[in-house]
Amino acid sequence: MNADSSQTPVTGSAGVGEHVLLTGATGFLGAEIMKRILRGHPESRLTVLVRSTPRETASERIERLLAKSCGLQEVARHRDRVEVVEGDISNRGLGMDSERAATLQTRVDHVIHCAASIRFDSPLEVARRDNTEGTRNMLTFAERLTRLGRFDYIGTAYVAGNRRGLLKEDELDMGQTFTNSYEQTKMESETLVRAFAKTHPATIFRPSVVVGDSKTGETSSFQGFYQALLLYRQLYSKGVIVLVPADPDTPVDLVPIDYVVDALFALMDSKKSIGRCFHLTSGPGHTCTFDELMRITADFTKIKPPPYVTKETYQRYLRPVLMLVFGRTKKRGMILKAETYMNYASSNFVFDKTNTNELLAGTGITTPDPRKYFVKLLEYQAKALRLG
Repeated sequence: MNADSSQTPVTGSAGVGEHVLLTGATGFLGAEIMKRILRGHPESRLTVLVRSTPRETASERIERLLAKSCGLQEVARHRDRVEVVEGDISNRGLGMDSERAATLQTRVDHVIHCAASIRFDSPLEVARRDNTEGTRNMLTFAERLTRLGRFDYIGTAYVAGNRRGLLKEDELDMGQTFTNSYEQTKMESETLVRAFAKTHPATIFRPSVVVGDSKTGETSSFQGFYQALLLYRQLYSKGVIVLVPADPDTPVDLVPIDYVVDALFALMDSKKSIGRCFHLTSGPGHTCTFDELMRITADFTKIKPPPYVTKETYQRYLRPVLMLVFGRTKKRGMILKAETYMNYASSNFVFDKTNTNELLAGTGITTPDPRKYFVKLLEYQAKALRLG
């Protein structure tokens, strides 16, 4: 996301602002960002934009989340610093009343946009509503902020789609196609942020597969990667898995939540991050192959790793048989769900980290080796979900 040399460089602020507007606080990464701001930046006020649910108001959702992650006493200490605003990024004006919006437009100096729909199987129009249009609405709101010092956007490294090889941080639209609506709409969203960054202080962060804490394995979410592991165990236990459609040499880029948050805040703390894009990934030399992870999982679960077939062989020969045999049964549904992750087991790319490593040099923040923490993830999942 290099600035055009013919343009006047956009300047912004470093560090967490005096008044932060955060979206996505109820998600895995967003919740950790919220907790880090409250614990590490006591002078900052925080406004979180949250949707209500049929069971809970926006305020009740945040109260429960903070109580679970921080404890009731800590929540009480932070209560005066947190303002919960009920809204929806997919709506114009973010679903806020005009009076509240006008007040925030004169106070907020830092936006962290983390909210997104992360489902792989959403219809394109649904994913666009939450991701593309949601980001457009956030940028429209940010344009009206009179004190904006920085806009930090949490995207995904998987805007890469079906590309191959070394993927650089400053690249985006390289003519790639996409595996699912999530990848496509996140690419569309990042395109909007890059246009905004030409005249406003904005930074793009691209995590890969975010997993639990590298020291404890702890996580508050068992979506994505964890769903794939769970499906593997469930299918095997029901006698469904015979062959796995995967390339055993595929590099799998896992990145623990503690590294992502540490790196994110360190990069935000530098004015040099303005106008740039950063891969919050494991990157070259720090990934495991699919086969390595399968063998670690097999050792832990005592489930013998199945043999591999190519994705093409599965689609042409095995899938038709499975769909016929299992009809409309629950097992068929499990297979279809597992297929949403299949392309990631046969990809062949690595995320370059030149920008990230340059700015993190000297901070002591390094990429953890997945071989050293992967079992901790399995242990935490097994304990939390009471898996046998």
